[in-house]
Amino acid sequence: MDFLKKNMVPIGAGVVLLAGVYVYSAYFTSPSSTALTTSDSSEALSQQLLVTLQNLHTIKLDNSIFSDPAFQSLTDFGVVIPPEAVGRRNPFVPLVGASAGAGSGASVNVQLPKTK
Repeated sequence: MDFLKKNMVPIGAGVVLLAGVYVYSAYFTSPSSTALTTSDSSEALSQQLLVTLQNLHTIKLDNSIFSDPAFQSLTDFGVVIPPEAVGRRNPFVPLVGASAGAGSGASVNVQLPKTK
């Protein structure tokens, strides 16, 4: 309370200044023209996109690279992934024999199918 009494004039001047800035910006400035610039820039981007798409339709690929001896000499080092055992159909269904309390510490023995 003592702080307010000592600094009443600077606090009041600050409040009046902030109110003045708000009133000036709300009532005396012209509305920003962001709507016009946004629509103009989006229209320009749309035109650029259409031109790029049109240019993509005119691209012709040369398939002769696939018959090139250098391409034919490439070796496939791919790895065949062996099939694995599938888990439960719905992993969120509670296990049979599990208690309702999640933190009860009950143990459940689950038999998984053996892999080959």
